[in-house]
Amino acid sequence: MNVFISHSHQNGSAALELYERLTKRGVQAWLDTRDLATGVDWKQQVAAAIEAAGAFVVLVGPGAEPDPPQRFDWEQITDHEFYLDANKPMIPVVIGSTDIPGFLGTRNALIVEDPSSIDFDSLAERIAEALGKPEATIDQVKLERGRDAREQAVKSLREYSVELEREDVKRAALRGLK
Repeated sequence: MNVFISHSHQNGSAALELYERLTKRGVQAWLDTRDLATGVDWKQQVAAAIEAAGAFVVLVGPGAEPDPPQRFDWEQITDHEFYLDANKPMIPVVIGSTDIPGFLGTRNALIVEDPSSIDFDSLAERIAEALGKPEATIDQVKLERGRDAREQAVKSLREYSVELEREDVKRAALRGLK
């Protein structure tokens, strides 16, 4: 299973250390700083790596906002709706005190209280275990709530689109009377 590691520039050294520890445990990981080919559009490579990933490790924090490259990762993950796939492990690793992004709210996060003293061996071991048990990475109640909310939003959008189409037909008919 190929594991995509999403990180910000700020937690890049933690991502690299985690990548190395996971690799030592036999986990096939993809990390931009190790796997991006030079001379090729980075966005295309990252998008392809995300699409090919069988699992995700998402480093969140420290700090409130992701930087633009990590925001791109998150957009790709949400555009493909991987966060709603119960068979695809997605493991948020919250570093320090920060809020978890909404799309990761259906997942059980690993919390690293002190960013200055991360036990990477222990963290890599916990991630490797979670990768073997995708169901352990999910809060089933929140996942179902998220799926229901998405379904309701799609239904509302369809109903709204039908209503707009009816109004367009009425307006076209009125224009034809002039």
